[in-house]
Amino acid sequence: MKTLRLFALALVLSSLPFSLPARIISYAPVTDRHATPAVQHRMNRHYALIESDTPFFFPGPLPGVPPPLTRRGRLVLYDSKGESEPRVILPKTGGEVSISMAAVWEGPEEKPRVLVGTDADLGGDNPSRLHRFLYSGDAGETWKAVATPAGFGIADGFYEDTGGPFVRTRGAQVRIGSRDFPFVLSSGGLYAVASDGSARSLGGSGRLIGSDAQGTRFLVMGGTLAPDAVRVVDLDGRLGPVIESVPASTQLEGWITPEGSVYLEKLQTGARSLTFYRDGARFPVATPLPGAPISELTLLAIPTWDYWGAWIVQRGTALPTVLSRHFPGGTAVEQWRDISGPEVEAVHAGASGRKLLIQVHRPRPQADQRIFRDPALAVWQVGEPAPPRYDELFLNEGRLKAFVHLDVEAIAGGEPFVFDSAATPTFFPGPLPSPAPPAPGGGDVTQEWGVVRASLKQKLVLPVAARVAGAYGSFWRTDLVLRNPSEREIELRIRYAPSFPAGAEAREVLLSLRPDEVRILSDVLLSLFAVESGSGALFLTPEADAAVSLTSRTYTTSARGSFGMGVGAVEFLNRASARFPLTFSGALQGSNFRTNLVVTDAAGRGGEILLRAAGSSGLTGRSDFAVILPPGGQSQIGGLGQMLQVEPHQTGALLFSPKSGEAIPALIAVDNRTNDPTYFPPDLPSPYVRTIPAIVHEDGAHGSAWRTDLFLFNPSAQFRSVTLAVRRWNEPENETVVNLNLLPYESKTIRDVLLSAFGRAGVARLRYVSGGAADTTGVRVTSRTYTSDSSGGTYGFLMPPLNSFQAAGPGESLEILGPLGDKDFRTNLALVDLTAFPGGPAPRVKIEISDEKGAIVDSFETSVPSAGGVQFGDLFRARGLGSGPAAAVIRISPYGGLIGAFATMTDNGTNDPVYFAAGLASK
Repeated sequence: MKTLRLFALALVLSSLPFSLPARIISYAPVTDRHATPAVQHRMNRHYALIESDTPFFFPGPLPGVPPPLTRRGRLVLYDSKGESEPRVILPKTGGEVSISMAAVWEGPEEKPRVLVGTDADLGGDNPSRLHRFLYSGDAGETWKAVATPAGFGIADGFYEDTGGPFVRTRGAQVRIGSRDFPFVLSSGGLYAVASDGSARSLGGSGRLIGSDAQGTRFLVMGGTLAPDAVRVVDLDGRLGPVIESVPASTQLEGWITPEGSVYLEKLQTGARSLTFYRDGARFPVATPLPGAPISELTLLAIPTWDYWGAWIVQRGTALPTVLSRHFPGGTAVEQWRDISGPEVEAVHAGASGRKLLIQVHRPRPQADQRIFRDPALAVWQVGEPAPPRYDELFLNEGRLKAFVHLDVEAIAGGEPFVFDSAATPTFFPGPLPSPAPPAPGGGDVTQEWGVVRASLKQKLVLPVAARVAGAYGSFWRTDLVLRNPSEREIELRIRYAPSFPAGAEAREVLLSLRPDEVRILSDVLLSLFAVESGSGALFLTPEADAAVSLTSRTYTTSARGSFGMGVGAVEFLNRASARFPLTFSGALQGSNFRTNLVVTDAAGRGGEILLRAAGSSGLTGRSDFAVILPPGGQSQIGGLGQMLQVEPHQTGALLFSPKSGEAIPALIAVDNRTNDPTYFPPDLPSPYVRTIPAIVHEDGAHGSAWRTDLFLFNPSAQFRSVTLAVRRWNEPENETVVNLNLLPYESKTIRDVLLSAFGRAGVARLRYVSGGAADTTGVRVTSRTYTSDSSGGTYGFLMPPLNSFQAAGPGESLEILGPLGDKDFRTNLALVDLTAFPGGPAPRVKIEISDEKGAIVDSFETSVPSAGGVQFGDLFRARGLGSGPAAAVIRISPYGGLIGAFATMTDNGTNDPVYFAAGLASK
């Protein structure tokens, strides 16, 4: 029987149309604060967030509880098109106020109307700080108090968001209404709030559980309007007949069809069911599949776009997942049945009535046996089979995660969406517990939680591409390495946007990449764009839903060999903005170094970026320096320390704070004695344990002597502490722990950190933690590893902490793109086990090396010391591959532990290394 089932599965899979592999979706947080979305339509152009400096832990559904569930924060209005800056609309005078709820109504070409429950004071009119409701009809420019009973809060008990047109509406006691009455709320009674801010009583009290599509009729249960029952009430307070008699404790959510019929989704005894009501008759629509466990998510339902029917998902452990559609007068019609059983958690209907966005759980076991989940997404069209792939949004998700802005019809074409992870980073009091990072995101992601913006269509930016003469007789070139990971040929559009020379025109080419091809584009500006001299950014857009991998090396040559830096691509949406500033803890390297900053416009409207340096005593240098970013272009600042009026000998960090616009920064520190550059990406916050996989005090090949400098920065106006813990890769020892305190905005540099701070030699991993879930402004940390020449100059590379995207557990794989086979270079591969404590068997790891055609040329297994690391020096020659493939892809698949990895490609003549990060491969 099992053989027959497997054979049937093979037939099903073989009949599916060919598709591209799933993509890992990179994203950019829209704010670095803890944020909660307002109740609002997901198609609104503008959306509001309640933002706080501390997280708000919502206790769950609390029906019938009168005290307001408030948080301290600010109400911020965002433009999903990115054409205007986010605005704090309440309070107007800074600081935070108590907020129990917020809601936004928006009509075509009309200013958003906003309702907020708060204790805010408007020019002295609320000195006792009573909780009340404020209304704005002009997007928060002006406010007025709504005439509802003062002192009453709103007993919102939000449930899991399973989809539908509104965000955070399930269980909400404010609902979106019509143009004339944009809000209906339950607080000390049931009220409709008019467009002028006045309030109309609807004749009693009750709990809101749904509405019609137009926001003119509402479902209420309990209270004086519907004791132990469900009824419909309209904006004039007219009540319909009893629809269903239910206990007040029952969890219900529903909607009203255009003809006045009602769908009710009921949660009883731990399981949901869907029932349809028409003309006093009751028609069961759906219950959980036979054999499904008792669980809230074994059945979920949302209205069709026009509210005439229902989309229904049924699933369960070891059961298929079934999508059905129901219309009045019929039975639920199955649309597809997926025997792989994807854990669908939400569905969202498109305006055409023929498209759905399917949102699923992706469980990810971690090294400490905990399982956390991240969302994965697919757009499905009526008539198609179940989605064959789900693009993964590696984001640490909480129970109340939800889409904030979403147009199902447009996202397949690349329109951005906004998603709230509803999670805060897990707090660890020190570096000893397991790191257990949140679910991974893109390699360029700097914060893996919060409210983020992303796109299903890939668009990459390489911020640094050059063919230009530089200082000290250098001439810089950029080589590109591209990979098509799919099994079909794809077309890639590459646009060169020059920043130098001034006035140079942009150029564009189309490339076709064969299946599984890795292509090297040497001296890319000349070979691809016929540019003799210039520099700028490259924008890469694959066709349709295809995706590519990309890395680069920018370098110059000397009599001894070459030296340069590796720069990876950045997702176009992953940018800094007015509510999401960035920091660079290793920005200013001190004497004999210069720092260059390249800023790329990512919104097409230009902007203004405020830059501020921080040194050993806090903020230093100029406080008024701003970069003006041209629309669609780049700005370059050479000699950053001098521009900011920082003393040349001083090391320091950089605060990068957009005042307007959205920008992608790239920071490059250059050793004046050797001309060797190091590229620094933005820092990672560290409210949970981060790991720098290798810090070094050890001699190496070709006379090298490797050392690591550590850079720390406190981006807060308060004192902050950071705990550092070091354990050598191959030594049976406990971690050595050092605690440091940093002044407000203090930058600290620790030279040769392994020896000077820990008294150790060799190679070690460094784990650190600062702040916590309640404070994400902890100390930022990064490092640079280098060797010196006879002049005292250095050749080195960035050694950053790993983000969550750069670690893999059993069943997952990491991939490294970038190392090239060349007789003048050697490639080293490093593997590090990120689990907290040594003990148990050493994790086994499978290594595969593929060539530029996608063929596997070598495969072997190795062990990684528990909580330690291992390096394979001169990997290709050691494995009998000679100089190696022209372009290699290295795949690392752990059987145990939690493994991080990186590779370096070192010039044998200069000893200059280039760092290539590992990335988590999509499943």
